[in-house]
Amino acid sequence: MSAAPRVTIALPTYNSAHWLPSAIASVLGQRFIDFEVLVLDNASTDDTPAVMARFDDPRIIYRVNQRNLGFAGNVHLGCRLARGDFVVILGADDILLPDFLTAAVAFLDAEPGCTMLHGPATWIDSAGQRTGGTEPGWPRVTPGPQAMLDIFRHGFCLTTMVMRTAAIRASGPFDESWLELIDVWLFCRLCLGGDIGYLDRVQVEYRVHDSAMSMPMYRSNAMFRKQIAALREAFAWPEAVASGASRHRAAAELQVARVAIEIVHVSRADGYGRYLANLAEIVRVVPAVLWRPATWLRIVFGLLPKPALRWLARLRGRRRFEPEGGPRDGPSGGAAVKTTT
Repeated sequence: MSAAPRVTIALPTYNSAHWLPSAIASVLGQRFIDFEVLVLDNASTDDTPAVMARFDDPRIIYRVNQRNLGFAGNVHLGCRLARGDFVVILGADDILLPDFLTAAVAFLDAEPGCTMLHGPATWIDSAGQRTGGTEPGWPRVTPGPQAMLDIFRHGFCLTTMVMRTAAIRASGPFDESWLELIDVWLFCRLCLGGDIGYLDRVQVEYRVHDSAMSMPMYRSNAMFRKQIAALREAFAWPEAVASGASRHRAAAELQVARVAIEIVHVSRADGYGRYLANLAEIVRVVPAVLWRPATWLRIVFGLLPKPALRWLARLRGRRRFEPEGGPRDGPSGGAAVKTTT
């Protein structure tokens, strides 16, 4: 492969041999064919090498890391090795619909001021059945400073992000210390480089299943702490202050608290004591969340017996949150947290 492709699909994976064939097949089935696929194996111990041996396509590059780099490190590697004009980080258990790249490249070619685009996703379970989807709210183009708030207000899905490679490399040193929130770091950095596009058409099936989620982080409130710390760091960046984005910090904190309140009931799996402690922490860090009537409804909801929680979740139709199966949204209301090691 001598000529640089238009798009690099970076696929970080660890012990995901079961899901890889579907993910890779969805890339090879794209109607837009000018791409490369970097399968970045984070020192897997399962049958990933045998699975990859089945594929014979010159656009696929399979690389096995000598040691596990962690999720953020593997994403960083994909961004470093990318030769395409655009980079996509594809979850090893996610699926791209056939027109994903065609629509994304056309959008970004028409909107040179956008450093990236993203879009809605459909959630699928381990059997491939649709269980819901991301929330609407993004306009076609959002100015970068406003988009930094909307990350936390409307959420996003990592696999839908199509980023300009040059914009990533111009955004400054890659900060792997963001770990599970490296997608938020990428989104925030690209907000500081230009506008953010939104392709309002479902082109991604995002798989949500228990083994792919960092449930202990939700149940212990660690995800809330990480999100608050991350946004406070991001809104204090000199570029965020200079662009005016930092004025949205308080509003972003309120949105993170809102999402935390919506999913705090998952800590009921560890008893009422854990639930009440997590709730108290959220309110202590962001007291303004108590001014929202929906907060009080969620508090009452979380106090209900578990059978009632399950019944109400089924009644809602859209199973956005499961009492014991985990939140259907992840960082900042966006992508669910995949396993990272």
